[in-house]
Amino acid sequence: MPQTIPTVPTEAPLVLRLRLRRQRASLSDTAIADHSAAISAHARRCLRLLRPRTLAGYFGIRGEIDILPLLEQQSARGLRIAMPVLEPHRPGRMHFRSWHPGEPLCNNAFGIPEPCYDAPRIWRRELDIVFLPLVAFDSAGYRLGMGGGYYDRYFARRRFGSHRPRLIGVAHGFQQVPRLEPQPWDVPLDGVITEAGWTRFRRRQGERAG
Repeated sequence: MPQTIPTVPTEAPLVLRLRLRRQRASLSDTAIADHSAAISAHARRCLRLLRPRTLAGYFGIRGEIDILPLLEQQSARGLRIAMPVLEPHRPGRMHFRSWHPGEPLCNNAFGIPEPCYDAPRIWRRELDIVFLPLVAFDSAGYRLGMGGGYYDRYFARRRFGSHRPRLIGVAHGFQQVPRLEPQPWDVPLDGVITEAGWTRFRRRQGERAG
């Protein structure tokens, strides 16, 4: 008889999201600082290899990895830094604007800092690498976000031609799960960085390198 390969059961996204968000929010300041320092060191090696001109990041909240010191350092080295901005009149949509350390920031509807609307806009085709937060990820490169779908909408494959930025998740190691059930609209990661190191994922058939 042919052998059957057992499948790894997946946790319901809402339950998984709540569990990992609670675990992340419960981390001590020391643990977050230690993980952030280790991840920044791995990220610097990643950037030296990939040599981007425009790097997108994020403002970490509630236990997310703090990459601001890394972004400030890369800005001082001459990289153009982009940050996500939610569109107030288009629910579920976002875009990126330029950010320089020390510039004034505005808070979005969720109270998260972001560049103000007078900051220059950076278009999709200008992004080389995007460091993005997540709630969970698996070994196939699928990502579970906060549930708003902002990144999946923005980075939908149909929006890009020959150039698509590399999407690299940034997370604590415990946020890796055995398997996520991908949805048709999910945009997989090209890699992920945790305190343990940088992992690259194989691109899916039909995807082009950025």
